[in-house]
Amino acid sequence: MTSSATTNADAVRRKSNIPTLLTVFRIAMGPVIAGLVLWATTLLYIDRSLAGLIFAAAFVLFVLAAATDWLDGWAARKLDAVTPLGAALDHAADKVLITCVLVALAFAALPLELVAASVLILGRDVAVAGLREGIAAQGKTLPVSELGKWKAAAEMCGVAAFLAFQTAALFGESAALVLGLHWGARLLFWTAAALALISGAQYLGALLRRT
Repeated sequence: MTSSATTNADAVRRKSNIPTLLTVFRIAMGPVIAGLVLWATTLLYIDRSLAGLIFAAAFVLFVLAAATDWLDGWAARKLDAVTPLGAALDHAADKVLITCVLVALAFAALPLELVAASVLILGRDVAVAGLREGIAAQGKTLPVSELGKWKAAAEMCGVAAFLAFQTAALFGESAALVLGLHWGARLLFWTAAALALISGAQYLGALLRRT
């Protein structure tokens, strides 16, 4: 193989790794953002400005991580790098990110009603993962529900809105902005919870039809 051909092969290999690297970034951001949330809440009554900065950092990192959910899929298709491993990692990355951040928020910052919504969301995810594992053992698959995609979008936007709400409140932004973000987060959380229950029922129905 010539030097030019080797260089081209290396460039293609590096390009094909881009979607996986984006997915790994999303996985890594789950515990990092959760740690920032927990750290910020320990500072609420000590240094509100620092707590606000940490929540702002958590918000920015979460938005970047959530954006890779679309970006890695686009890059994989663009670079012709779609693989079964990449698809499995992509699905796992979503769950790691949202589970880590929701658990941290539920422990440290969410009001009780949104903790309940989070329990419904995460409980559905665990149940569907179990259904997928069970049907995979039979050599079958469950197609991704369209409502499941909307649920994922709603929960991502809900978490982002709540992190923005915390940031705005700690920085003393206008009451209209703080209240708007608060109600936006509540609406998105409960929308995600409702979609979680409906799409979970759809998955169960699909499983029963396949068995």
